[in-house]
Amino acid sequence: MADFIFADDYQLDESPTRRFYEEFMKGLVHKHNNLMGVIQGFSSLILYDDGISDDVRESAKQMQDASKTASDLNREILIATGCSRCDKDTLTLDVVFPHWKNKADEICKASGVSVHVNYREGLPAITGDSRKLGEIFSQLMMNAAEAAAETPNGSVAIDMFPPGEASPGSNVDMFIRNTSIEMSEDDLKRVFEPFHTTKGSEHFGIGMTTAAVLAGQMGMRLGLRYAEGTTTAWISLPTVD
Repeated sequence: MADFIFADDYQLDESPTRRFYEEFMKGLVHKHNNLMGVIQGFSSLILYDDGISDDVRESAKQMQDASKTASDLNREILIATGCSRCDKDTLTLDVVFPHWKNKADEICKASGVSVHVNYREGLPAITGDSRKLGEIFSQLMMNAAEAAAETPNGSVAIDMFPPGEASPGSNVDMFIRNTSIEMSEDDLKRVFEPFHTTKGSEHFGIGMTTAAVLAGQMGMRLGLRYAEGTTTAWISLPTVD
């Protein structure tokens, strides 16, 4: 696994100031959401007026849409900064993986790429927060599908391996591979960088940051590599002791 670039820098430590920054960020997001709520409320009142001009209506609609987007961004920020709680549950992959597959099908269909799955039933149970692990999977899939859409006949593949088969140790290994334009080592490092995106202003640019932070919170290791037209995300899923 030496050729992977890992998101180890996004594993948040448990320093004495950690709680201060969590509370500060939560408070900032709360205050910002209050302001966005006021903007949404006033823009809605303006839009209820049938007598306003088209120019005023368009401006009010832009205000309303922007404030809703800002509120969505605030929710993502809390997760990406490690302010959300991650519980350690016991997850049976035979139960959760069908839901992940349905999500993968949905994401790849939206991007116009194919998806192939290699999953073997009977994999060991793993530990992690089911909702947050689902968020990691969704973020990795969205990144893979959107990247694959930039290549001819783009495709995504998901592989799940039992402990010891793809890497040493007791973890279950999940690989998400996608066809990809060429990526340098610097490109790969920037994938995890907050607010870095090559996909336009409609993307927040923190999806992979979110995946990296959540993986670190649950004691998982997330890595990326590029080789011969394929980008691969690898995440190790700790099994139940």
